[in-house]
Parts: sequence; C-alpha cells; structure tokens
Amino acid sequence: MQTTPKRPDRRSLLAASLALAAFAALSAGCASDPPVGADCPAIMASAADELRVLVFRGGSAARLGHNHVLRAGDLRVSWPAAGPVLRFRLDALAIDPPALRAALGPAFASAVDDSAREGTRANLLRALEAAAHPEVVVTTLQQVGEGPRRAVEAEISLHGVKRRQWFVAEVQDRRARGEVVIRQSDFGIQPFTVLGGLLAVQDALVVQFELVQP
Repeated sequence: MQTTPKRPDRRSLLAASLALAAFAALSAGCASDPPVGADCPAIMASAADELRVLVFRGGSAARLGHNHVLRAGDLRVSWPAAGPVLRFRLDALAIDPPALRAALGPAFASAVDDSAREGTRANLLRALEAAAHPEVVVTTLQQVGEGPRRAVEAEISLHGVKRRQWFVAEVQDRRARGEVVIRQSDFGIQPFTVLGGLLAVQDALVVQFELVQP
C-alpha cells in the first residue's frame, strides 16, 4: 500500500478495501436466450439492484473511528448462461451515503461529514491502486442446488488479483439476495492502520447483495 502523505483523520477509518463477491445465482441466461457461453451486453443495474460492502473499525482506539458502508454506484450486469457477471468502477463508489448508514442501524449511527467522506475516498482509491486497477469484476462460474438456496462459485477480480469464492444465495423467482465475508489480505491488500495500530480497519469485510434478473 502506498504511503499517504497527509496524516489520516482520526475520526475516519479508511475503507481499505473493497471486495466484491456475492451476487445473484439465477439460472436463466440472456433475455434473448443465446447459446451457452455467449456474452450478453452489460447494462446498468436497475433501481432494485444493490451491492454494498460493510467495513468495520478496529484497533484499541476503535471508538474514535467509524464503521463504513460502500455502495457500488455504477453497477453493470450481463447475463450469460452460467449466471450473472457484475462490473463496477472503484472511482464511482458511493462512500457512506447518509440514508444507507441510517438504514443499517446503531453500528453505523455516527455522523460522517463531507470532509471525512472525501478523505476516506482518497485513501481508499490510493490503497486499492485504482488508477492501475480501476474496475472490479465478478463472474459466476457454477451453481449448485435447486429451490430457494443455491451454492454459487464466482471468480472475483480485484486489485490485480483473481480469486474464487463460494457463497450462498437465496433465490426467489428472479430475485436473489445474500451476504458473504471477504478478506482484504486475500487480494494482496494491507488493511489500513494508523497511530501504530490504535486505529485500524478489520481485515474481514461483509458484502451484502440483492439482484433482480430483467
């Protein structure tokens, strides 16, 4: 991770990673039913689609920091036969949207002002080397099971690293939802710390998702 020239705000933790894994496990292909393996054009996600990452404060002085929530702001989805492929740009992330923080309850109740939010964004993009690796891609590889619960294997491309991840999706009609735990260190990202570890970001992130097939 590159060194930040400006001393980090003690009231704001770096959301030092973003990991994307965990999205819909729906069985149908593109709307036009192309052959297996054919690509479908990526489209902007609908208003019903959501992917967010919860980042948790750590360190012995964790009470001085904040938990953070990141939302994929330009989510694009394609639907090949194996299952959906998701893409989004790191520089389009929404950092700590107030309405979303409020909806997440007491753990996210602390106020994050615009200055702290922009500081978190700058440190995040620097830590993830977003200039070199601007896009996150998640590709469905296989699905196991029938009915409302599916085991899904996906390939996650983040920070120049590709890893496979299994997760469980709850599927009903054309809607899927669930959550998965991702570790920053699995993608070669050093979790953020400051003041000798007094303030830190925990390695484990929680990704929550909801996706609707058109």
